[in-house]
Amino acid sequence: MRTGRRRSRGIKTFRFLFRMKKKLIILFLIIIAFLILMIGRLAYVELKSGDRFEKIVLSQQEYSSNTIPFRRGDIVDRKGTVLATSTDVYNVILDCSVITSKEKYLEPTMAALEACFQEDQLEVTYSEIRSYISENPGRRYFVVARKLPYEEVDAFQEMADEDANIKGIWFEKEYIREYPYGSLGSAVIGYMADGNVGIGGIEDSYNDTLNGVDGRQYGYLNSDSNYEINIKNAVNGETVVSTIDANLQSIAEEKMKDFYDRLTDNFRQGGGASHISVLMMDPNTAEVLAMANYPSYDYTIQPNENLSRFYKEEQIASMTEEEKSAAIEALKQNFSITYTYEPGSTAKPFTVACGLDTGTITEDMTFYCDGYEKIADRTIHCINRNGHGEETVSGALEDSCNDALMQMSYRIGAKNFSKYQQLFNFGLRTNIDLPGESRTNTLIYHEDQLTAINLATNSFGQNFNVTMIQLASAYCSVVNGGNYYLPHMVRKLEDERGNTVEEIRPTLLKRTISEGTSDLLCGYLKATVEEGTAKIAKVDGYSMCGKTGTAEKYVLDEKGNATSVRDTENNLVSFIGSVPANNPKVVIYAIVDEPNVDDQAHSNYAQNLVREILKESLPYLNIYPDEELTGINENLNVLGEDQSQEQAGQ
Repeated sequence: MRTGRRRSRGIKTFRFLFRMKKKLIILFLIIIAFLILMIGRLAYVELKSGDRFEKIVLSQQEYSSNTIPFRRGDIVDRKGTVLATSTDVYNVILDCSVITSKEKYLEPTMAALEACFQEDQLEVTYSEIRSYISENPGRRYFVVARKLPYEEVDAFQEMADEDANIKGIWFEKEYIREYPYGSLGSAVIGYMADGNVGIGGIEDSYNDTLNGVDGRQYGYLNSDSNYEINIKNAVNGETVVSTIDANLQSIAEEKMKDFYDRLTDNFRQGGGASHISVLMMDPNTAEVLAMANYPSYDYTIQPNENLSRFYKEEQIASMTEEEKSAAIEALKQNFSITYTYEPGSTAKPFTVACGLDTGTITEDMTFYCDGYEKIADRTIHCINRNGHGEETVSGALEDSCNDALMQMSYRIGAKNFSKYQQLFNFGLRTNIDLPGESRTNTLIYHEDQLTAINLATNSFGQNFNVTMIQLASAYCSVVNGGNYYLPHMVRKLEDERGNTVEEIRPTLLKRTISEGTSDLLCGYLKATVEEGTAKIAKVDGYSMCGKTGTAEKYVLDEKGNATSVRDTENNLVSFIGSVPANNPKVVIYAIVDEPNVDDQAHSNYAQNLVREILKESLPYLNIYPDEELTGINENLNVLGEDQSQEQAGQ
């Protein structure tokens, strides 16, 4: 039985193995047949279509690609006036391979070139163009002329449209940056260097926004040997809508130039001042309406021409190249954010605000000014060395009394004073959206450094430094109810069709003082304009707040370091104010650094400048008179001279 069973199992195993072998043989034969078919197909394709595929490969070798440049976005003022724009220009490109493809193309094309373009517009002469075509018949890209306006290349294109034998010339588009109003707001706008790189101002801080993305034009031979072009369009840059009002900027710059020229003419030597700067802001948003500097730089003219606007020929001739470069760079500086200085008495409202807000000073307090304060071994004088006598808090600002302010500082103390300096952002950058803002953290005294004498001098604006944008932004918070907004230069961003991409709203950063303290300060500063040291700044018919400032400048040694001795002959005079007195709509801050006069230490120069700017600006801003006309300051000019007498003399 066992033997039969074993035999049966062996037969079954043999049959299984036989069937498996048969299946493997069939599978192998199928694979062999498939491979034979594939080889045959490839041989057929190569035989019948080899030339066609070879053309496709060769066309890839002849593949071409050209850049389509993006258009850099415009910079416009708050009302859409174009301050910086990109204008299209064209490079004239010669394609030798086309112009030599038929003998009849050469002469008509050369005749059209000579008819449309002057030889001094070209990179090479016409004889050199002919030689190049002859020596390089296969070249497809040779620049004949660069950056020609559309009108000039359009004339050639019209000739080419009429004559089919004008061939081998095409135009490569690119852009150049233009500033339609020349030097207007040049330090704020900045300029553009090669490679679409913004330098200074909005051109710099919004460089990535203004720039777009290049497109591409791809050319290739298709399977039918026809030349095809695919285009990936460029993405143009966005338009930056600034907070600047071109009219206000123009008014400020014209009055500054008038002031500068009058002082220059009066003294027949040097400029009207080392620097003149005016800043106008909306106190309720911290938008900068105008930021003007004089002397200034004009990017539409050559560097040496800029020097000749402010230096005499003999001065320029005596300069080394390094000195010329330094002078040019100085003209490009934005004084409002880069220059640091002692604020002088324009800092007094902040000391008073600190005292009132902390309760260390009350509005009914009085202080006695005898002309000086003696602190340790130092005697610090008031502006009136004979003394003002008894002063109220308001009277201390009206008379700009140093003595009263020093007495206030004793009550306020170092801790409170230091705290409020930080609240007003002194010693800190404002982070305005412009490049180059100076740091002042090392130019103020912190709490542990505020000795009695440092506290006393700081209280009336000496012995610490600020920038214009710092002080103006802080002043806005004093008169607007205590709201400190981030100062900014841009309102919104738009695409090339004018659609809003991003709206930049006012950013409230902090509260500096209470609304009650703000109301008190506005009353004090209004009295300062009506009865105190700031009368000259007043525009007839308008209520106004304001404060004057005069800061003595330190003597600098040969290394540019400040010495401990002050140079009382050189002063920086200033005025900051707001209109109207209640619920102000505009803040204006003016600085005249080292006016070209024998006696510099008078804020009148800054006040006269402010008044003349506001006379034209307030009606333009639709800010209406809120007081009766009295004829005050009506006949004064930008230097405070009586224009009625000038006219009588003429």
